[in-house]
Amino acid sequence: MQLERITVLENDMPQIGLFTRTITQGDEYELVKQFVEYYCHQFQRNNKKLNLAVFIEPRVSSGFPDIVLASYLPSIVNNWSDERKNLTVNDLKILSHLLLTRGVNGSHLISSLKLPEKQTLTSLEKLLDAKLISYRNKCWRPRELRDVFSIIKLISVEAKINNINRVVEQSLINTWFASHSYALTNVSKPQNETLKAFSQHGIGLYCKKKSFQKILEAKQITLPSSYQSLQFNEWIGNNLAV
Repeated sequence: MQLERITVLENDMPQIGLFTRTITQGDEYELVKQFVEYYCHQFQRNNKKLNLAVFIEPRVSSGFPDIVLASYLPSIVNNWSDERKNLTVNDLKILSHLLLTRGVNGSHLISSLKLPEKQTLTSLEKLLDAKLISYRNKCWRPRELRDVFSIIKLISVEAKINNINRVVEQSLINTWFASHSYALTNVSKPQNETLKAFSQHGIGLYCKKKSFQKILEAKQITLPSSYQSLQFNEWIGNNLAV
């Protein structure tokens, strides 16, 4: 589904490597749908410069987060290359490491990531062809982050009906790729102990009262925090480039 400046991705898209979990109808999914509608409305009203990609239960290495909301620069497609659609998870792991270290030689890269040498060299060639890295003075370096990564905010949301204590663990797991991790519940008045637990872990909380209300703000994590952050960026760009 595509709205003005908003794209909702809720089905498998094997052409870009995106797979989703089969939706289970019920109260929890209704809560998810209502929240997505609410968030999209707020986004269109308050945000004029960014676009939004909404992922419903995308498959990531740690599971299937209920919702992932990616606010990104429309310029993402300006320098997009066809070669990016061929990038794999291992390629993005190498790119993530280069972004973290700002550049290393090949032997250091191989020893750090413990990937086979042939596989590492193949990935470097693919990243070079995709114009995401460069090679000079015997060192592999990433391009400027603005040329590689266009997501400004990457929010994960885990929905839970009634028992919201169970959602803390999953919300915490999502911080490995998200800039902000939230839980979503239909409980209108969470207990103070629950709020304290969320706050201690930097997890945000949305509650459904008459409307949705942000009870706790999530702690912000710098992006890209992992190769999975990069993967969301690639899904968006490759979807727009199809």
